[in-house]
Amino acid sequence: MMLVGVAFLVMLAVVDAFPKNMVLGFIIVLLVMLVLAGFLFGREKKGWRITGVVIAALFILIYGLGIYYLASTYSMFARITVEDNAAAAEAQRVDVTEDPFNVYITGIDQWTVEKGMDLERSDVNMIMTINPKTRKIVLTSIPRDAYVPLHRTGTMDKLTHTGIYGVDETLNTIKDWTGIDMNYYVKVNFSACVHIVDAMDGVDVYSPVAFDSAISKYKYKKGMNHLNGHQALYFARERKAFNAEDQLRVRNQLRLIKAMMNKIMSSSTLLTSYGDLMTAISNDMETNMPQEDIKSLVKMQLGDLSKWDIKMQRMSGTYDMEVVASMDASNKYQVLKVSEKTFQNCMTGIDKVMNPSEAEVAKAIADRQKNSIISFVKGLKR
Repeated sequence: MMLVGVAFLVMLAVVDAFPKNMVLGFIIVLLVMLVLAGFLFGREKKGWRITGVVIAALFILIYGLGIYYLASTYSMFARITVEDNAAAAEAQRVDVTEDPFNVYITGIDQWTVEKGMDLERSDVNMIMTINPKTRKIVLTSIPRDAYVPLHRTGTMDKLTHTGIYGVDETLNTIKDWTGIDMNYYVKVNFSACVHIVDAMDGVDVYSPVAFDSAISKYKYKKGMNHLNGHQALYFARERKAFNAEDQLRVRNQLRLIKAMMNKIMSSSTLLTSYGDLMTAISNDMETNMPQEDIKSLVKMQLGDLSKWDIKMQRMSGTYDMEVVASMDASNKYQVLKVSEKTFQNCMTGIDKVMNPSEAEVAKAIADRQKNSIISFVKGLKR
């Protein structure tokens, strides 16, 4: 028990991802169980000693699992962060528990085993705008074929082709085009979608229409669909089955991301699938968000377990044939010219989350305090 207890406390200190009150609770329970088991071991009656053995077994099981969870978390932090990689885009750090910030989600059209074997195109492009004070998130999806000026040359190209030149080119191109700072990025691939969804035992995603995938064996019904990892991937990748092609695919990507976020935030999912989730994230994701900022977000969420208000929006436009900088200049290719109206609407949606009114912030803080008190009282009753 002492060995397990010491190992747990060491890992708790190393990971440093829990709020102080939770850490204190872990330590108090640990000490109480140690003292109680030790007291019972010293009793003469066999029944007391057996009780001590049961407590010891529970202690080793609970804190042994704790060590496993903490080790999984530490491994995940170490593997997904690229803050020391000179080639990675520099993070524009903020206080993620106080200040609003943007995370750019770029989805690469490769499996993990294909990394480095081919050019990486950015097929999924989303701006995740997060306000930790109001607990609001807006997901802004940008079509892969959006016709934008490259940061490196100023010449026009498809947004998906920016991934060929690296994630820093994608971030800088989006910053130039929108005027919005991308504080951090998260880079994922096909494998990430499959493994994370499977680790959660699937997700429930709404489809407004029934369709058959043109690139896989899967079929989807109108309404809610419970999808495993591969089904979820091809749900998000499909566009040939729709007349609107990439437009409906962008919407489906948003629906899938929201479903995944909602399920990951579920306490039961985290408890039952934690190790598998950490493994999936470790193997298939990359981010320039420093470990300290990730830990701060985790501490904040665990501190009050607040629900987040997640909204979705997307840019759209019309298709045209144009020359693109990364391909043969003697030919024209299909591109999407984003309409000014949808562009401005999305910018307004982002601005509302980034710059809430004082009244909105005050209300959000009051609601969190109220919900924390209610949760505490319910806990006492249980």
